[in-house]
Amino acid sequence: MKIGFAFKGMISAMVLAGLSLIANAADAPKGGDLKTLPSFTLPDLDGKQYSSSQFAGKALIVDFWATWCNTCKETIPKLAELQTKYKDKGMTIVGISVDKGSAEKIRKAASRLGINYLVLLDKDNTLAATFGFKGIPSLYVFDRKGQINLALPGYDPDQENQLTAAAEKALQ
Repeated sequence: MKIGFAFKGMISAMVLAGLSLIANAADAPKGGDLKTLPSFTLPDLDGKQYSSSQFAGKALIVDFWATWCNTCKETIPKLAELQTKYKDKGMTIVGISVDKGSAEKIRKAASRLGINYLVLLDKDNTLAATFGFKGIPSLYVFDRKGQINLALPGYDPDQENQLTAAAEKALQ
């Protein structure tokens, strides 16, 4: 009898946890109040500091990701494709890793995943509140004036067309 009760309790807890996740996903901001590229400074994999002001005048895609995030890995090939296609036209892509691991671990993962764009480190996830996201992957496309064109929280295979269209619009 106790086993059955404990099992029912576990199922109830799992259902509630699932409903909570669904509710949180529905409440996740889609760019929130973010209108322009926020100011930030983060190190790259070699420790060199990059400031958001260095991207002024360029179309910019910012991708928050982590080596352990399977859906993040789904967005990387599309970002690598956009990097190759648009880098000479003024597009910059920045992957901001929220991994707590070493820069070397992230470098190896980035290489294995085919990342051909700048990777910055935000080990303490300090930019989550600034950008208004609650989970990864989270992608943001900014035009040459620093205005946001698109915010994509989470991953959806259908978002690749949206991302390409927003990147092309940002380059105008």
